[in-house]
Amino acid sequence: MGKKGLIYIVLIVFGGLIFYIILGDAFVSSSNSKNPYSYGIDEFKHVDSTLIKYREVKRIKAGETKPKAIDYFKGLLGIAYANQVQVIDTAGREYATRAIEDSVTAISFAPDGRIFLGCGNKVFIYDMEKNSLDLWKEIGPSSYVTSIAFKENFIFVADVEGPRVHRYDLHGEKLNSFDGKGREDRDVGFVIPSPYFDLEIGPDGELWAANTGLQAIENYSNEGKLRSYWGEPSYKLEGFVGCCNPAQFTILSDGSFVTCEKGIVRIKVYHPSGKMESVVAAPSEFHTTSEAADLTVDEDDRIYALDVTRKMIRKFERKSDG
Repeated sequence: MGKKGLIYIVLIVFGGLIFYIILGDAFVSSSNSKNPYSYGIDEFKHVDSTLIKYREVKRIKAGETKPKAIDYFKGLLGIAYANQVQVIDTAGREYATRAIEDSVTAISFAPDGRIFLGCGNKVFIYDMEKNSLDLWKEIGPSSYVTSIAFKENFIFVADVEGPRVHRYDLHGEKLNSFDGKGREDRDVGFVIPSPYFDLEIGPDGELWAANTGLQAIENYSNEGKLRSYWGEPSYKLEGFVGCCNPAQFTILSDGSFVTCEKGIVRIKVYHPSGKMESVVAAPSEFHTTSEAADLTVDEDDRIYALDVTRKMIRKFERKSDG
């Protein structure tokens, strides 16, 4: 057989195969309206009610503009909006408010009550009456601050640019920065695909950071040495879903973690070891297009979730039989 004849045979066989696939797809489509190749996630939104050990006890209306971040301090809640900061008590009564020229990207109360605001690549400091106290020099020309945490005489700043965590002294002088490298199973450090990069200090004074691209929460020394980590990517309830979670987290007085994911928005509690303990709020408790809720807790481990989409603060308490 000549070379040209062989090519014709190959083309006929290939064409027949394509026709068969098309015909098969047409048959499936006509006999079943559902796409058999579609990957549904509805089943992963279901939560067994016995796992939900918290109840929602209060809703506090936020401002008319879109809220972005929240923190708690001695009976007060600080709420950051795009160009405004508001302080209210836990009953919803306004304590103070102030317009901010720069776009606010993070809010955190210092142990002495001062309010630290991340505003893009800068950090502003105000007192409780919203009087301006200080402005740090730029973190970096392209920096984007997403979280601020306080440990003894140090201030840690999460910066999406890099991404990196910066450590400062109480006067705003940078002491060091670190990129999250150190895992034996990964060559990369912090992987932050979207602008969610949270930091928290545990009750034992340990620094924890959410490495969202690796679906993990990691523990670091002051100098940036990785000590431990936990978390795994999974659509199942025990894991973290999607490309970059947990988007937000906070820590309870016993060292347990409270997390919130984006995509499939769900709030969960994990033991200090990283084993899932319970659910605070299931995906059905949020709007289908909801963003991840920023989280904070008070002295009695009541959880405050900032529902960005509905513009409200939602307060959760542990059930008496939980």
